[in-house]
Amino acid sequence: MTGVNEDFYQPGTHPGDIIDVWDEEAGEMVKHMIILDEFGNGTKTRPLYDDEKEDAAE
Repeated sequence: MTGVNEDFYQPGTHPGDIIDVWDEEAGEMVKHMIILDEFGNGTKTRPLYDDEKEDAAE
């Protein structure tokens, strides 16, 4: 799974929030971060970077 996927947006979340989403390629739940879209709304997600994964695990 690469890039940004709007399908995982969850109402009530804010940019910077971390959510769990289903990764069909890996067949498991992975953590994504809510990010701002081109209109300034927090409606897109992206996979966490390696250093962010460590912080999210704590």
